[in-house]
Amino acid sequence: MEKYLNRCVKSIVNQSYKNLEIILVDDGSPDNCPTLCEDWAKRDSRIKVVHKENAGLGYARNTGIENATGDYICFFDSDDYIALDAIEKAYSLAAKEKSDIVVFGFCNVKSNGETGKTVIPKTEKVTYSGNEVRNTFLADLIGPDIKNGTQTNLWMSAWASMYSLDMIRKASWKFVSEREIISEDIYSLLELYKYVNRVSVLSEALYFYCENAGSLTHTYKKDRYSKIKDFYNECCQLIENNGYGVAVLDRIAYPYLSNTIAALKMIILSDASQNVKKQEVKEIVDDEHLQTVLRRKNYDKEKLTRKLLLNLMKSKQYGLCYLLLSIKAR
Repeated sequence: MEKYLNRCVKSIVNQSYKNLEIILVDDGSPDNCPTLCEDWAKRDSRIKVVHKENAGLGYARNTGIENATGDYICFFDSDDYIALDAIEKAYSLAAKEKSDIVVFGFCNVKSNGETGKTVIPKTEKVTYSGNEVRNTFLADLIGPDIKNGTQTNLWMSAWASMYSLDMIRKASWKFVSEREIISEDIYSLLELYKYVNRVSVLSEALYFYCENAGSLTHTYKKDRYSKIKDFYNECCQLIENNGYGVAVLDRIAYPYLSNTIAALKMIILSDASQNVKKQEVKEIVDDEHLQTVLRRKNYDKEKLTRKLLLNLMKSKQYGLCYLLLSIKAR
């Protein structure tokens, strides 16, 4: 993260809202990041640096929670950055609506620095409260309603929100480690929303999510699909334990399928031979767990390429799956 850290920290120290506590967690970084963090702390008295042994992203965020003393908290990844008025706008809405969480949009930034797709939330209401949070908002946060094609552009990620620290403390809530459950922020937020009474939506792109070929989400490992499957099963169990509605259980298939497609693309982009890649794609598409989830869904309201790919996967047309994935992975 060494080459991205200064960009991230600059976007935070230069916020229009100045009353900040900025916690930089050095999760056992082997590069020059620890020194850069200490240099920033010397330049800005609002910055606190915590050095710890490497334990992963989820636990690094927990270290931030443990050291935070403010009213609200955000979790920003060091290879990304935020709009200069992000905190001011999110905090203003949180204070006005007395919200436990404020959710905002984001913009993708390509590896060459050009901005790509912008994702701006489009919800019917600014603020959801009580049972609306769990029965309506949470389902839309997990994924779109493919039965009617409704897309709210909400994004379930740790960095796309501002959170009440008081709520987090009262719930004794923490992130799980991505080494235990892949997509740890989705799983962890599923647990947190049990305690959320009011959530507000800021329909602006305030976060800049930067493509980074070396990040966790772009690194393929042989056991990745197995972990994605475990993630889905753990989420289903958590949804049942928390008494969430059928809509929430139905929507959790969306990130499961999205993560599976991403894993298939990583196989295509790997250095393995074409025969090995085709075999690995076939093994995943053949998986009975995946086929069970695929058979439960109708994909007519999905976007065209995703609908085509999911239907090809469901019908086990491996060659066409491989061809389409190769096109999408370019």
